Amino acid sequence: MKQSRWEHFGHEADIGLRAVAPTREALFERLGEALTAVITEPDSVRTVETVRISCEAPDDALLLVDWLNALVFEMATRGMLFSEWHVEFDDHKLDARVVGEKVDRDRH
Repeated sequence: MKQSRWEHFGHEADIGLRAVAPTREALFERLGEALTAVITEPDSVRTVETVRISCEAPDDALLLVDWLNALVFEMATRGMLFSEWHVEFDDHKLDARVVGEKVDRDRH
């Protein structure tokens, strides 16, 4: 079985995220993890609160952008970080449960 992995890379606009995974679900989950890792070590985030996210787009590229934007929005408005991502698809509709906690500046 192929293993999932992700990495950050420099990009002229900001930072890039790259991931490899055996399924589309795992790919989107790993990119969610990579996004959290821009801020803190994902393993330092406790699983306290669940947030549901839904996105829909005409293709996978736009759906990925919507997914990452939705995660950034939830992080910013709720003051949260996430350490678990559970993604399901119905064609180009994404439904996810993300689990994490409020930012703790002493640990994050």
